[in-house]
Amino acid sequence: MYTSSSPTTLSAAIALICRDPAWWWKCLLHGALAMTIIGLPLAVGFIMESYDNSRRGFPIPLPPWRDWTLRAITGILALLIDLAFFVLPLMIGILVLVCSGLTLVLAAQTQLLEPVMRGILSLIGLLWGSLFLIGVAPIGRLIFAEEGRIEQALSLDTVRRALTPPYRTYFWRARLTSLAAYLPAGLLAVLMWGLMVLNAPLPLIILDGWFLCSAGVFAQLVGAQLYVAAERQAQLMTRA
Repeated sequence: MYTSSSPTTLSAAIALICRDPAWWWKCLLHGALAMTIIGLPLAVGFIMESYDNSRRGFPIPLPPWRDWTLRAITGILALLIDLAFFVLPLMIGILVLVCSGLTLVLAAQTQLLEPVMRGILSLIGLLWGSLFLIGVAPIGRLIFAEEGRIEQALSLDTVRRALTPPYRTYFWRARLTSLAAYLPAGLLAVLMWGLMVLNAPLPLIILDGWFLCSAGVFAQLVGAQLYVAAERQAQLMTRA
């Protein structure tokens, strides 16, 4: 079930999240959890609940604190989506890079080492960038929220849905729009880098890291609204 007022613009999605009077402390709480690494599954589980509630037509209020065990398990499964589509291809690419380099060195073909390494690195970057731009992670989370089956979210169905019309157009628009929501997190990341370069006091760096993680949680909540709306629009086009 979807609400008829599903936000399709960045400002509408932000306004919807901010309609929950407790949005700021929920973001700060889950940002603090994400910062500890151990608590990251709880933060991701919170975002997954927002996906699920929004798909059912109840985006607000944001999910309350309840059943943290189930939330942590959901978060761990959702993190597998990021692992499968981003970390795993990167690890495979690095393995191919190392094996190719060793092969060329052992074969005394060192003159080919630089162009082959450059080519492999370019392919890794192209694949990683393509997966990021088509938004496989949020689309995989949508499938997980819809079907409740992590194996389907981890399959090529996620990539297929990202590239199939009319989903492709709406998901691409949601991806480009959602990137703007990460601007505060990006600025805080630059600030953290500057603080570390200047050897700022550790508490100040930790505080910036907390705000950075909290801004990341907020950006993903906004992205969830945009992707749910994109899925709704695509389904309406399919039925038309």
